[in-house]
Amino acid sequence: MSNKDPFPSKDKKKLLMTLLKIMGGAKVCVSFSGGGDSGNIDDAELLDAEGNPIDLKGAEFEWESEESYHDPEEGKWRMRSIVETLPLNDILVKITEDTLESTDLDWYNNDGGQGQLSIDLTTTPPSIELEVGVNYMHTENHNFDFTETEEEENAPTSSQSN
Repeated sequence: MSNKDPFPSKDKKKLLMTLLKIMGGAKVCVSFSGGGDSGNIDDAELLDAEGNPIDLKGAEFEWESEESYHDPEEGKWRMRSIVETLPLNDILVKITEDTLESTDLDWYNNDGGQGQLSIDLTTTPPSIELEVGVNYMHTENHNFDFTETEEEENAPTSSQSN
C-alpha cells in the first residue's frame, strides 16, 4: 500500500477544508463504482448541515498535482509538479482517485466494486474516511458420482417377449 497523501501539502489541505466550510459545507461525499476493467467517480457533492447539496459550479481553487512526462534528452520518464486553478468538483474527484490509488485495492476490474470517500467538515481536524467494497464471484463446487458399479453393470436385465 502506498502512503502518498492525496493533498499536495498540509497548508493546501487546510485551505481547501476552510473554503469548503466557508461555502456552508458540513460534509463531502464522493461515490465511485467500477467493474469489468474500468472505474468511475459517480458523484462528488458538498452537503450542508441538513444534507442538502451545495452548488459547486464556478467554484475554483488552486491545486498542485504531479504528472509524468518523457524527457527526450535523458530518454527517461520523470515527474513534475503542475499548479493550476481547477473547479472544486475536479479537485474532490482527484483527491478520491489519489486516495483510492494509495490503497492498492482492485475495485474496478473483474467483478468490480464501489464505495465512497467522506470528509466530515464538522470535526477538527476534518475526518476523512474511505469505504471500499470489492466484489468477487463466489463459487460453490458440488461433486456427484454417478459411476455404475460392476455389480450393476453385470446384473441380468429382464426383457419380455411374447
